[in-house]
Amino acid sequence: MTKSVACYFWIPICLTFFQCSKGKSEDALALVFLGSPAITSVEPKIGTPRQNNENGVYPPTQIVIKGSNFGVDTVIRFNQLPAAISANLGTELYTSVPDGATSGFLTISKSGGSCLPGTASGINCAGTEFFIDCYSVTGNLYGSEIEIKQGESQSIEFKGLQTKAFRSSLILGNAKLTVTCDSNVTVRLFSTSCLATDYISKKDPSIPLNANANNQFYVTAFDDTCTVSI
Repeated sequence: MTKSVACYFWIPICLTFFQCSKGKSEDALALVFLGSPAITSVEPKIGTPRQNNENGVYPPTQIVIKGSNFGVDTVIRFNQLPAAISANLGTELYTSVPDGATSGFLTISKSGGSCLPGTASGINCAGTEFFIDCYSVTGNLYGSEIEIKQGESQSIEFKGLQTKAFRSSLILGNAKLTVTCDSNVTVRLFSTSCLATDYISKKDPSIPLNANANNQFYVTAFDDTCTVSI
């Protein structure tokens, strides 16, 4: 009689435990496929696409994205440009800056989701700002960047054959870079995705800059004091 009573009470307890465990597993599985992704960190948040120019060959910056609920069919975009995923560990995504990437938003979307262009929001979407920097990858090869503000001029001294790195953010539409020296100079201007265009041995060059964007460029001169104007 005692054994029958014990069994009577044990069976419902076992069933209840099994049903609770099953329910939690199903909830977790549903979250993986249905919930929105979340980003807790992106390292680094500044990088470069692949560069191949006379100053050197630089590989694309490797990026680690940490967070949760990334799903199994994740899409990473840099300003709407898709990037290949080298590894998806569930809470970590590994990728690299794709060719043609520009500063803007790095976004993650899951299967059936989408991110609104130029934003970090959408359906099953998460995102954060990411910045393209064409110079930092060189390890400050030519010293610290010199900032020239729009509408500003600076006198820059060059000793021997010397190259200096510059940066200028255009916030008021179009502008030109003008370099005035006694001698010829060479200018290397980077596009917003780090493609380099060289203006070799020019006298007082006047070069159109990338509108409404951060511009990075090098100036090479020989024993001269030049005026750099934006």
